[in-house]
Amino acid sequence: VENGRIWTFHLRDDIFWVRPAETGTSQSTAESVRPVVAADMVYAIQRMCQRATQTPDVVILFLIQGCEQVYNLQEPSATDLNTIGVQAVNDQTLQITLTKPASHFLTISSMWLFHPVPGVEIEQLKEESPEANWLDDVETLLTSGPFFPQANSWGGSRVVLHRNPLWPLAWRGNVDIVNVNFLDSEENALKLWEAKSLDISPIPAAERERLVEDSPTKVHLVSDQTVFYLAFNFDSGVFREAEVRRAFSAAIDRDELVAQVYGGRALSLRHLTPPGVFGAPPLAEVGVGYSPDFARQQLEASGFRSCRLMPPITLMVSTSDLSLLQAELIRNMWINELNCEEDQIQFEQVQFGTLLANTRADAGAARPDIWELGWASYYPDAHNWVGDLLHCTESENRQNRPCSQIDDLIEQADTVTDPAQRIVLYRQIENTLFGADGIMPIIPLYVRGDYQLVQTWLVFSPTTFGGEQFDTYVIDAVTKELEQELERSR
Repeated sequence: VENGRIWTFHLRDDIFWVRPAETGTSQSTAESVRPVVAADMVYAIQRMCQRATQTPDVVILFLIQGCEQVYNLQEPSATDLNTIGVQAVNDQTLQITLTKPASHFLTISSMWLFHPVPGVEIEQLKEESPEANWLDDVETLLTSGPFFPQANSWGGSRVVLHRNPLWPLAWRGNVDIVNVNFLDSEENALKLWEAKSLDISPIPAAERERLVEDSPTKVHLVSDQTVFYLAFNFDSGVFREAEVRRAFSAAIDRDELVAQVYGGRALSLRHLTPPGVFGAPPLAEVGVGYSPDFARQQLEASGFRSCRLMPPITLMVSTSDLSLLQAELIRNMWINELNCEEDQIQFEQVQFGTLLANTRADAGAARPDIWELGWASYYPDAHNWVGDLLHCTESENRQNRPCSQIDDLIEQADTVTDPAQRIVLYRQIENTLFGADGIMPIIPLYVRGDYQLVQTWLVFSPTTFGGEQFDTYVIDAVTKELEQELERSR
């Protein structure tokens, strides 16, 4: 209600807190303790909002009324905690009040920050054993998901997860047991994978090229929602015109950057929001990307008409070797596609802290014409990208881009509550920013990723944000057994 400021969640009544029950066999089962109720969510959120909990990325929760105020208290009282905008209306009804309307809160509510916590049992444990930590001992650890940890596997080099027999939701996969191994090196993981003893393995850097070439169907690139980009200074005498910004963007071959800088471990981007984020357009559908003819046409349509008539350009990058390599590649692309001269484009390599300081909107004469930066999801929603990174007033707006209609569109996308309508709006926003007539406040380059080795008998969708969805994994047991038998017979 209130256009997305007050959210009411109706909880299921068939999700239970369970603890592992040792059976004396290789199989573990779980025993029910009690149902998960709305009060468990209240306890979880109140706990997260306290400074003593040291919650990572706690600022995400400051969207909840009263959370930031409680976080700033050294020792909040029970009365203070009750000022946080979270309320258990009854066992199955949870109400959360925000500081402002925000449609992206629905996405935030799917994160680990909003996992329930068994408050009654934790407080009881505190009274009985004040020094005990409920997370340290699997006998006191309660879980409420599709898997639970085996009683004797907690805290070692391997955690064994068993399917929760009390889980009521449809099971999309066929996995009953998950073995999570903590190995001392990627090389040892690869040896186990090649011996058919692991379903999934990371790839050591030294073996990457060989495996990509020898086993292309088993090598999967998984992006991690970290995007690298170049940002324009809108106060610069060089990049005030959209035509110039569009020209310099379209002259960059992102695929070549991915190959040369990251050895293929990234996905080139034509728009900002990466795969796996709610509201992200499909790759290669929105935005211009690399288009040399378009780049030259845009530069000719600008007030400069030619790169050689432009003043010197300062590109600020960090001190890493990769940053310098990327800057040199991009400069060569601008030389080749826009006929710029090498000495026109000057590099300024600085420490990362200096880069951040000198690209602030109020940094004055220290600001370069263009600079490199990256952005990673705090929460997997397009608002975290086009809103938190690019909005003219709700972000840092390092570009000093003046407010315009695109900012109204960004605000609209975060107030409508229909998910389908939000997706349409975010596609429109990305096109307005990075299309043929786009504002082009930044140049999205690529989203970082890494390779995984996956056996042919396993089918799953890798998670780009948050925890793995083991309940969706499908294993062809017959193929797995045959391949393992073949490996043993060698």
